[in-house]
Amino acid sequence: MQRDRNATAERLLHDVGFALRHGYPPRELIPMLDKLIAHAQQGSDAAIFGMRELARLLVAVKPWRAARLASEVLRYGDDVEAWSTLGIALSMLGHFRAAARAHRRALALNPKCAVTLHNLGHLLDVGLGRPDRGLHYLHQALRAQPEDLEIAASCAHALLGLGRRNEARELLRARLPGGVAEADQLLDSWA
Repeated sequence: MQRDRNATAERLLHDVGFALRHGYPPRELIPMLDKLIAHAQQGSDAAIFGMRELARLLVAVKPWRAARLASEVLRYGDDVEAWSTLGIALSMLGHFRAAARAHRRALALNPKCAVTLHNLGHLLDVGLGRPDRGLHYLHQALRAQPEDLEIAASCAHALLGLGRRNEARELLRARLPGGVAEADQLLDSWA
């Protein structure tokens, strides 16, 4: 019986891997991952992989479930993806301090991850009202991905929150097709 269950989990793991490599949409991946988790032995690499991937896919639409899945993955050890997903889920649920702790833990495991640096910086700026602390992480993220407009916009938002509008304008002007006019419009919408 256990051997059949392991064989089923291995087949499902192979199918999920194929689906991920070929860009299957979430509506197809989510049931596959649910099935993998149900068939894989608790705590196995297959189960942990399934929970991690499912949490990542669900975080934007079902943050509570994503947080539970990520927390379950973390029961088996530190996992940068699980910490990062947990941080996003907790942010979406309004638990900003806990989210910041999760992002910091992810950064302790992977200090150069631009996505996590951005998420933590933006959370500190917008969620916790600390643009002074957020700017540090946002600048690191922007150095890692200087062409990323979303990171630049978050950095500009924090600069504006610190009363540094001219720096924010220049940062956006260089990246927006509408130049200064578009940068001013965006900054005015945040004021």
